[in-house]
Amino acid sequence: MQVLILNGLDISSYINPQVFILFLLLLPVNTEIWFCLIAGFISGSIVDGLSNTNGIHAFAGTALGYFRFFYIKFSLDKEEIERGMSPNLKNMPISWHFFYLLICSLIYHWIVFFMEAFTFTGLGALTLKSVTSAIIATFIMLLIGFLFSRKTTNV
Repeated sequence: MQVLILNGLDISSYINPQVFILFLLLLPVNTEIWFCLIAGFISGSIVDGLSNTNGIHAFAGTALGYFRFFYIKFSLDKEEIERGMSPNLKNMPISWHFFYLLICSLIYHWIVFFMEAFTFTGLGALTLKSVTSAIIATFIMLLIGFLFSRKTTNV
């Protein structure tokens, strides 16, 4: 979906949402750091291979896997982590889930766009592109979460 649809959208030069990171962000909260790093690297490498971006997404995915581990470790109680739940809309309050997606998306997009430019000139435009892309990606990820998190009732 990322490579075929979202990368092909030409909405604006300031909007390029990377939604595939939702795979990494929805791993159970008790996932070991080494698995987060490997999952981030592999998912980023797949997008790199299909988008011809020379390792940018693999690097950013690995960095996101590292950041995700510590964000969850410091934002959740030890009991919540031990339960091993997935940080989705069913298990978490919407405010926590929104800020989790937004902060992780901001970090990921900033790394990707900085690695593409690889310069500090135009830092304002790079930051604006990162923020707009992260906000759009966050809302798409929330929409996906709402679509796939229906509460089921046993009748």
